[in-house]
Amino acid sequence: MNEKRFFLRPLVLALVVLPVLILSLLLLAPEDTASDDALPPASEAGSVPETVLVSGSELLQTFTYSRCEHTVTRRVTAPAELVGKNLKEVEALYPEWRITAFSSALVTMEQRPEIFCPDHLVVMKGDGNRVCVFENKYGDALALVRELELTMDQLPAAVREEVEHGVGFSTAEELEMWLESVES
Repeated sequence: MNEKRFFLRPLVLALVVLPVLILSLLLLAPEDTASDDALPPASEAGSVPETVLVSGSELLQTFTYSRCEHTVTRRVTAPAELVGKNLKEVEALYPEWRITAFSSALVTMEQRPEIFCPDHLVVMKGDGNRVCVFENKYGDALALVRELELTMDQLPAAVREEVEHGVGFSTAEELEMWLESVES
């Protein structure tokens, strides 16, 4: 009798763990980074013109950062001033966004900012001639993290051009190693 229980436990465990593991893998699969032309704007996607946003509507915003090709999606409650607005009115208020779906409860929008995503530290020219470190803290703009003692004039010409456009680093350690190599 104990032999049957001995073999039954692993079988039951496998039947419980295996579906959870498969479901986890499916949920963690990377998003398809299709081109901007893959989804038509909401105005072409058959959205009903009389549809307006209701209180409690949400915005599903997808950023695809052109400098690193990473994608970040956030879901936020629509601001109160959008209640009662139709597709055309929302498009006018969000000109930098491409609206791909519009219903009374959800607006799906995407944009492709010309910056690095929040996963990167960025070295680039700051105010004046100083080399600075920036970080994308809010999703749509770079914020100054620190100003370095290094000036643009102190950089080799090839590096100076890279820094003008911004150089992204995944970790602070990578950034520090790069700075050491540039300063020597």
